[in-house]
Amino acid sequence: MEIITATLTGIALIKKSVDFVKENISTVNDIKDIAKQIDGFFEGEAQMNKGQGKGLGIAEQFGSVESSASDFIDRKLLNESREELKNLINLRFPSPAGSPSTWDQIIAERAEKIKQAKEAVRLQNVEKRQKQKEIIDTLQTMGIIFCVIAVVGIILFIGLKAYAYEYKSKQLTRQQQINQGLIKEPQLVLCRLKKQKVYKGKVACIYQGANRTFELSFQDIRVGCVKNFQCVLNPNGKEPNIDDVMESLRSIAK
Repeated sequence: MEIITATLTGIALIKKSVDFVKENISTVNDIKDIAKQIDGFFEGEAQMNKGQGKGLGIAEQFGSVESSASDFIDRKLLNESREELKNLINLRFPSPAGSPSTWDQIIAERAEKIKQAKEAVRLQNVEKRQKQKEIIDTLQTMGIIFCVIAVVGIILFIGLKAYAYEYKSKQLTRQQQINQGLIKEPQLVLCRLKKQKVYKGKVACIYQGANRTFELSFQDIRVGCVKNFQCVLNPNGKEPNIDDVMESLRSIAK
C-alpha cells in the first residue's frame, strides 16, 4: 500500500509541477518564479523512485508482468515529463552559445547542493562521534583518577592503621613493661628501726633491712618513729651517721 501511495504521490507532484510551468512559462521573468515547481518535480521523481520495484518479493519484482509493466509505464511518463519540463525551461531561458543549457545548470546546481547537504550531515556525524569520544575519554580519565585516589586512600588508611597499632602497642602498661623487662619493679624489704635521735621537736629515725639496706626519715616527736615498714631494697648501703645528720640540721637551723 505504501508503494502505491508513494508512486501516486510522485505522479501527482510531477503532473502538478509540469502543468503549472506550462501555463505560466510565458509570463515568468526569472527562473526563481518557478523554482518551487521545479523542486516539486524533483520531489515527485524521488517519490516514484522510492515506490518502483520496492516492497515486493524477489519473485514478484522480477516475475510479475503487471508490476513490470506498471514500472515501465511510470518510468516512460516520468521521462516524458522531464523532457517536456526541460524544453520549456530551455526555450524560455536560453543560455549563450557554448554554455551549458539552463536545465543542465539546474541539474548541476541541485547535485552540488545535494552533495553539500550530504557533506554537512557527514560532518555533523563526525562531530557527534568526536564529542561522544571526548565524553567517553573524559569519563575514562575521571574513572582512572578516582581509582588512583581510592588506591592511595586505601594505602594511607592501611598505613595509618598500622602506625596507630604500632604506636598503641608501644604504650604498654607499667605491669607490661615490668613483664617485658623494660623497667625494674622495686624490690621491697622489711626495714626495722635501728636508731633514733631527737632534735628541736623532730626525731631522726634510722632503719635497717636485708643486705645492709638503710633508710633515714624525720618525724615529728609527737608521732615518733614507727617500728618497721617496707622500704626499697638497696643492698650494701652505708649506714647514715646520725650525729652527722644532726650536725647538718644544726647548720641549717643557724
